[in-house]
Amino acid sequence: MEVLPFAKCRLDGNCLKCPFRGKAIVYGPFKSHRRGISIGINLFPCRKVCSFNCVYCFRGFTEVKTLKPAIPPYSLSPAILREALEKAINTIGSVDAIDFSGSGEPTLHPKLKSYINTVKEFAKEKSLNASIGIFTNSTTLFRNNIVKVLKELDHVEAKLDTVIEWKFRVINRPHKLLSIKKIIEGLFSFRKVFEGTLAIQIMLLKYNRVNNYGLKDARLIGETLLTIEPDIVHVYVPYRIPRLSSVSKPSKQEVVEFSKILREYGLKVKSFI
Repeated sequence: MEVLPFAKCRLDGNCLKCPFRGKAIVYGPFKSHRRGISIGINLFPCRKVCSFNCVYCFRGFTEVKTLKPAIPPYSLSPAILREALEKAINTIGSVDAIDFSGSGEPTLHPKLKSYINTVKEFAKEKSLNASIGIFTNSTTLFRNNIVKVLKELDHVEAKLDTVIEWKFRVINRPHKLLSIKKIIEGLFSFRKVFEGTLAIQIMLLKYNRVNNYGLKDARLIGETLLTIEPDIVHVYVPYRIPRLSSVSKPSKQEVVEFSKILREYGLKVKSFI
């Protein structure tokens, strides 16, 4: 089973499809508007494990859709992760951020806590003044054990594409035991105990005749985010090749209008078109 310890990516991150097909443990660097010069950590380098099967995901089809902790076919030890980080930093130099992301949902890995500890120890030893974060689809934030682990991070980027149940099922194609209400409750309770930066990420798109960027969509998600109180909201459109070809992006004006409504609710919003 071929796994790359480190894959050097284009700095602008504008590859339409991953040339390494998600097989790298550590990948980057990226010049991110959100996180500065950053590298990513992929805990599922051989098989996409997620609680979603989003229509727009450029990582492709979810091979293991689950809400339970999943052991991937590739056994990633803390020692192997450390080796991969060493190769990355030796190649890149200093970074501003190290984020758990990659193929699938990183909070589904049962050894996430040990990996976070490995990264924190590595950053300290190398005197890296790097923010350590995670990109999550928000589906496990109702679990106390996950909350306890994520509280140790500096930054959590949490997905919330819609607050309308039927649209959630069409766009995100979640595990059958999930509901948008459960996810919102998880985000709300997580915000109460998380002292780092909480960013909410919204992907605006059209899939066949369904879209999530109408005025009603914006107002409903704005009202919801007011209760969650994120530090910032990141609004995106698909910019890599989506899993399904019938996915398209909204116009620049539609993104501007959507973001404007969120700002009217007093939310700090940054749009990426």
